Amino acid sequence: MKRLFIDVPELLRTGTSPESIRCEYLFHRKNNGPFSLLEVAEFASYCRQCTDAFCVIACPTEALERLSSGTIKRYNMRCVGCKSCILACPFGTIFPQVINYVTAQCDFCLNQLEQDADYIPECVKTAPAQTFRMIEIDEDKPEEQVFLVGEHLAVKSPNWRKKEGRI
Repeated sequence: MKRLFIDVPELLRTGTSPESIRCEYLFHRKNNGPFSLLEVAEFASYCRQCTDAFCVIACPTEALERLSSGTIKRYNMRCVGCKSCILACPFGTIFPQVINYVTAQCDFCLNQLEQDADYIPECVKTAPAQTFRMIEIDEDKPEEQVFLVGEHLAVKSPNWRKKEGRI
């Protein structure tokens, strides 16, 4: 399946600001699609996906949900910024700057890709070379630090689950 791929270490190495990567998604208030994608990618990489999910229990507005896959899903529009989840997380993986109710989700240009399989999204065109790409990938590649996040995104980033010495 074709997915949007983000190479987070390479993007950080280039020093590129996410604001300089353009997005054509019309429903972003400030057209911050790439920042939204990076937020989702990093959260998925660092969240420990606890069985008891104290962050979910602590959230008074049900802005967090533990899915059957173990993934913690955030509903940014429900978040009131109380930071209860940050205090409840025993691993300190929820950062205050990434909990923001105004963040709109990327639509992965699904309509455009449905009409043209070779379509290249604006973020891919405007990001530094090889940091945002459309690639065919169907499973995690832990040896390359590439992990699937949801149905339409693949991320290259160090992941806590694949590190030596984990419990």
